[in-house]
Amino acid sequence: MKPHNIKHLFFLFPLLLLTALAYPQNPAFDSLANEIDRISNFKKTKSLELLDNLYQMAYSDPDSSLLIARCFYEEAFLYRRQGIVDTLLADRVKSRLDRKNIPPREQALLQLALADNLLATGEYSESFSLSLQALEKFKQVDDKRFMARALNYLGIICDYIKLYNLANYYFTEAINNITPEDYEYFFIKLNIFSVEAFINKNENAIDSMLYLLEVAEKEGKEEVLPFLYLNIGAFFIDTYPEKALVYFTKMQTLDFDDPNTMATLYANIGFYYQIHNDYPKALSYYKDAQKIMETNKEISYLSSIHNAVSQIFEQQNMLDSALFYARKNQELTRQLRSNTIAVETHQKYITTILDASQKDLIISEQKVALKNRQVIIIAVVSASAVLLILLFLLLINQQKRRKAGENRELTAKLEYEKLEKEKQEEIIDAKTRELTSFSMLVSNKNQLLRQIKGQIEKILFNEEDAAEIATKADEIIRNNLNVDEEWADFKMHFEKVHPHFFEKLTQSCSSLTEENLKMCAYFKIGMATKQIAQLLHVIPRSVIINRYRLKKKLQLPEEQDLDDFIRNL
Repeated sequence: MKPHNIKHLFFLFPLLLLTALAYPQNPAFDSLANEIDRISNFKKTKSLELLDNLYQMAYSDPDSSLLIARCFYEEAFLYRRQGIVDTLLADRVKSRLDRKNIPPREQALLQLALADNLLATGEYSESFSLSLQALEKFKQVDDKRFMARALNYLGIICDYIKLYNLANYYFTEAINNITPEDYEYFFIKLNIFSVEAFINKNENAIDSMLYLLEVAEKEGKEEVLPFLYLNIGAFFIDTYPEKALVYFTKMQTLDFDDPNTMATLYANIGFYYQIHNDYPKALSYYKDAQKIMETNKEISYLSSIHNAVSQIFEQQNMLDSALFYARKNQELTRQLRSNTIAVETHQKYITTILDASQKDLIISEQKVALKNRQVIIIAVVSASAVLLILLFLLLINQQKRRKAGENRELTAKLEYEKLEKEKQEEIIDAKTRELTSFSMLVSNKNQLLRQIKGQIEKILFNEEDAAEIATKADEIIRNNLNVDEEWADFKMHFEKVHPHFFEKLTQSCSSLTEENLKMCAYFKIGMATKQIAQLLHVIPRSVIINRYRLKKKLQLPEEQDLDDFIRNL
């Protein structure tokens, strides 16, 4: 993945609904919290001062419990935006969550604060789960303000782990909970444009972003300009790199204080110099970006930086350095993949709940129709009869809703358990295939060793003439050194364990040689570079070089891992 694909979307921006539903008893507190949200991405010192004032205001309120929960949320949000890692904050939030009988809105705020804290440390799966739980509680109390925030968090996590279509879904759901007149509508719309531009290279999306930039510059929206310049520059860097540099330069002239945004800017400028073959400058910018991202645990973006640095060293034929950064990229990619699997499992679970909610909507519509018919009945019956009917309908309705809720929970739980079982079975099956293939290879070598051992024992016990026995041993060794015959035998057994593997490979690239197929087979069964080198009688570096050449021959995208491609065949 190239560094210019590192987006810094406005999903990190606050979702500020100008309503007083959540905190009608203290509008001054809500106003101050909103201001912290607004400036948290570019005014670090001022935001921290306002956060202290917010805590003081909360503790001075007679009913401070809900306001303190909001303070925890604002603190977690601010710390993540500024790259501040505070493990004590998570402990404080968990301590308040351990209390009994917490009101739903307060509990949801604490869950969202903890999700934000985990998101800052790269624990995406648990953060995703907590955001889902918070979303359901905000729905229960009909708090659209924080429903939108929870949906935005889900979009953030999906974007980090490269589930872009799912991220776009959550951003769209977030914007459906606000109106065009609301302040943050502008920023969420930019999130959607940025995702669409990244996925589809949509010209309409970049036109929309340019229009938003024109409005922002005209209205002096200082908090949004850095992100607009960064996103527009990232879009242009492939096709119009000089135009991209203009926007990056404009961004550097702004007065903002946000390490994550600055790291993303460095990464994009580094890529600009990389495509102009100015490797020293490119590496310098990548190093600055890498330092910030390692501090802030931005593993998704850091993976792209390692990949870019590995490409530079490869282009300079510095293969040891290229391999070092390629391995670091692979390690982070595996970490992201584990988060992707967990989030996809959660998504299947929530899809079941959404389907059940759709059925509830149909039932609700039917109830409305029933109530309309009841109006006619009320006109022709006495007041006492109408009262009895309404009481009866209310009782039936409550029983149906309770039973429907129990059925939904049971169905969702069974579906989740089924998905977990299927996933484990797939993992076990894959490992069994790899073990069988490797065992077969070892068995062939063991058989050869046993034959040679038998000849040596004959010499030791003088059963036959030593010279004749040595000749037989030499013949066994020469016969088994026939690489073509050994490969044909291995290939025949390998195809029994992994049917259609070679067929799929040749369909992907018809020019693959037997050496290419042999290398892919060894990758398929999970052999290490050193083991492959020993089998092929070459040095490990030759295996590494062949790996790079094979990836190019297969015409795999830069961001796609060769091992993943082969394992999925």
